[in-house]
Amino acid sequence: MHPERHQCPCGLVTRAATTGRETLVPAGVPEEEEPEAWPLYFFLSYARADGGDGPYLERFHQDLRAEVRLRVGASDASTVGFFDRRSIEPGQDWSAELGAALARCRTFVAMCSPTFFASVYCGREWTVFDGRLRAAAAGGQGSPAVLLPVIWTPLRDPPKVFLRLQYDHQELGTTYAQRGLRYLLQLDRNHDMYQEFLVALATRIVRLAHESPLPPHPEVIDFDQVPNMFQVRPLAGDGGEPSGASKEIGPSGSPGSAEPQQPPVDPEPKRELTPDPHQEPHRHRHRQPQPRPETQGGGPSRVTFVLASTSRDEIAVLREHLDFYGSDFDEWTPYRPLHDDRVCVLAQMVAARQGMTSAVTRLDDGVADLLERSTARNEIVILLVDMWAAKLDEFRLALTQYDRRNEPTSGVLVPFNPDDLETHENLQHLKETLASALRNNVMRRDRLFREEIRSREEFDRALIQIIVDSQARIFEHRRIFRAPKTARGLPRLAGP
Repeated sequence: MHPERHQCPCGLVTRAATTGRETLVPAGVPEEEEPEAWPLYFFLSYARADGGDGPYLERFHQDLRAEVRLRVGASDASTVGFFDRRSIEPGQDWSAELGAALARCRTFVAMCSPTFFASVYCGREWTVFDGRLRAAAAGGQGSPAVLLPVIWTPLRDPPKVFLRLQYDHQELGTTYAQRGLRYLLQLDRNHDMYQEFLVALATRIVRLAHESPLPPHPEVIDFDQVPNMFQVRPLAGDGGEPSGASKEIGPSGSPGSAEPQQPPVDPEPKRELTPDPHQEPHRHRHRQPQPRPETQGGGPSRVTFVLASTSRDEIAVLREHLDFYGSDFDEWTPYRPLHDDRVCVLAQMVAARQGMTSAVTRLDDGVADLLERSTARNEIVILLVDMWAAKLDEFRLALTQYDRRNEPTSGVLVPFNPDDLETHENLQHLKETLASALRNNVMRRDRLFREEIRSREEFDRALIQIIVDSQARIFEHRRIFRAPKTARGLPRLAGP
């Protein structure tokens, strides 16, 4: 004998158990089914590289499923959404689990980022869900707007397949639409905007799941045979990994069906986004950075890291311990012996996780020209400074030239390794030398000037903060930035 069921206005059904307690269950769920067998309210598709970038994506997943659980009355939050890192137990066949989840989920939440678009697995997940939308439309059931792209990090040139969705991200908040969800999670001051976004998305998921239930896929999905919607090669480090794929779009992407045949996204910029610590970084070996076509327009999604560092042979005139240096300027490894990664690679990996392209160049007397071009294109410049190198005339003069400009949207980051005893013993003198070259920056006491960064972990956090603050300032000041020729002729303060 089955428990008694009653329809209620919210689209749920009350199931009266023999104990007299009532449980809310989604309309349409067979009465013999337990809550664990309910349809999946959402499938969270994300790029694994984005998932490994700090706690932000994991926090969003937990917050979202908690909000959805609260609205549907499920007893266990893990039953309302699929997130492969939490949902697949060790040893299980991830292809079968992914296929089963994609076959029955009510909505598809895509965490859109440059990494997402470059992932084969994200493209396959999108293809499967898009196939369900097409099948529903062909069966006369319409094509419900249950494909929900979430801007994780902004994409300057989203693929046409996403632009056709015409999803209005402004409804979820202007700051989110411009800078992405990750930005809301990064800064404490965005708490209220994040909560408003979370509630709005959870409410939309529940409403769509109840009002427009997408029929499940009737067959077992062979995930390995599914084509990639985006037709691009995976990023280094993302190949061979399942789910976790996520895509990113600009503010105009939206849910709905999409054309599977699209021109492939150019994978070359993606290689630049995820550097391999064992490969050569993207750098300029000569004094003048290579110019880029002015018509391309970089924007705050591109950053140039300028290294005030040099080779082992050149720094040997100043110090005795040379284990932190190599044969060229970009082989500086300030956090040895705990971390052997070069600082330029650390920086480019942080930029990649922020959804940004990046380049590396050596500090020289052409820094003013680099800043002019970057300012005109609303791009970010960040100096990574070795305090020992700042004692060399070449770097001291270039740093002074940089400091005279008193740039409001470029940053300086100075690593310091407490285990480097020679640097520790000379720290006060090194700081005084650096302060004399960067007088304006030191006096300004700005968040974009960060000294004594003592570990790789602190380096990542400080660099993220500089990037985020620089982006915010560019958005704020971009309308009053001057053209290079005009700016070059205007006076600048040389003092505080």
